[in-house]
Amino acid sequence: MGTVVRTGGLQGIDGCQVNVEVDLCRGLPAFHLVGLPNTAVRESRERVLAAVRNSGYRLPAGRVTVNLAPADVRKEGSGHDLAIAVAVVAAERARLGETVPGPERGVLLGELSLFGEVRPVRGLLPIVLDVRSRGGTTVAVPAGQAWEARLVPGIEVVAVRSLREAVDWYLRGTAPAAERPEREDRGRTDGRDRDLETPARLRPLQLGHLAQQPLACRAAIVAAAGRHHLLLLGPPGAGKTRLAHLLWQLLPDLTPEEALAVTRIHSAAGLLTTPGLVRRPPLRAPHHTITTAGLLGGGARLRPGEVTLAHRGILLLDELPEFGGQTLDALREPLTEGVVRIARNAGHCAFPASFQLVATANACRCGFVGSRVRACTCAATDRARYRARLSGPLRDRFDLTVEMGDGQSAPLLAPVGQDPAGGSAQACLQEARRLLGEFRPPPAAWPLARRIRGHGLDQAAVDVLERSRVPLGLSIRGVLRACRVARTIAALDGRREVIAADVQEAVQYRYEALGQDDA
Repeated sequence: MGTVVRTGGLQGIDGCQVNVEVDLCRGLPAFHLVGLPNTAVRESRERVLAAVRNSGYRLPAGRVTVNLAPADVRKEGSGHDLAIAVAVVAAERARLGETVPGPERGVLLGELSLFGEVRPVRGLLPIVLDVRSRGGTTVAVPAGQAWEARLVPGIEVVAVRSLREAVDWYLRGTAPAAERPEREDRGRTDGRDRDLETPARLRPLQLGHLAQQPLACRAAIVAAAGRHHLLLLGPPGAGKTRLAHLLWQLLPDLTPEEALAVTRIHSAAGLLTTPGLVRRPPLRAPHHTITTAGLLGGGARLRPGEVTLAHRGILLLDELPEFGGQTLDALREPLTEGVVRIARNAGHCAFPASFQLVATANACRCGFVGSRVRACTCAATDRARYRARLSGPLRDRFDLTVEMGDGQSAPLLAPVGQDPAGGSAQACLQEARRLLGEFRPPPAAWPLARRIRGHGLDQAAVDVLERSRVPLGLSIRGVLRACRVARTIAALDGRREVIAADVQEAVQYRYEALGQDDA
């Protein structure tokens, strides 16, 4: 006798359907699990047998064969435990002559303890999304994760706490005991301080704490309005990292579609800890010792990397030259395309990676070249070697590059009640985002001249761009990125047209505009 129960698996950040097929036959007692399982799935044999026995059910007396179909897809994780145990119990009931439902009953997901408790699993949200895309309507999930499954509209969620509740629901339709009310989600979605997650608490005076760096604060506002990539250069202690964190605070909340996409990624990575959607843009700040696979994703299980975990948010690379050169150059394609395509022996995956890159760097190895606080101890060759750690193609992808001074020109106790950019930063950002939302960027297939005009530049602005292009040695990418920055600057001033002053400010933010000693 045999039975089939549906469950789901995870491939990268996408869910996939898995059917648990159980066959009982005569022979010496044995339990065989096939279907390309990994170590965690193979060990489910011991968990399932102990959970079935400790839940008061009779174990099959003969040979038990469990197949996880499709057999050519590698199965990972412990989320198949509940479906395997229910399928074994259902197969035994069918052997005794009882009528058991078919796989259309619903999808079961959950890990089992040795005593039959149902525990949470990683990647529940993408699996439930896959169930809905295949026409499924009902899922049975761990009670502690029912909130995550309910994020998907159109799905009936059955919250189970034990194997016995799951069997009673699957075989008899008995509803599990009423759930305890979940803790209200108050917006705390990524474990950070709650004050940093509430945009209503942000005030223009937040940037006033860096009143000694007006140009850097202005660049941060431009970057926040247009989601431009930002590189901050300066001596140690100038406030580069602090400004990068303040930039994250200036970002708006995610839209419902973006929130669901980000929550799906974090669910697949096992980072969801509190109920509710991830409503704030993620901020990822990996250490400079990270590997290329850790940054871009991959590995034996094809897991998402930091660039995917920073999707719709900020990827902060502090002390950029300390990262490996090969690791940094691997960012070039994701920065351009917004997606990471990974091909490994385990398969092929395309991870979303539409992030905003914010990086900080010292001007030299000791960090004090050009500083009035300390004298630089680096030789000219050492400074050139340090600058060479950042390849030209990567530098060209930064829309904004700002050199931060040592802050010696401003009083130590400068007032912090004024926004160094002038006016209300939040009001300017909201209006700028509205204007930028109405703008449709010119298609990449258009000729260069038409694409430049498509950004709204008047003739005087085009003339300024033409005069600046050759002396600075701007590439075509650099020209187009300068046009995008000028478009954002105009929006911050409440204008739809881009004038010459906007282009002049945009060009001064290019890395090529820095002096050789300031690189």
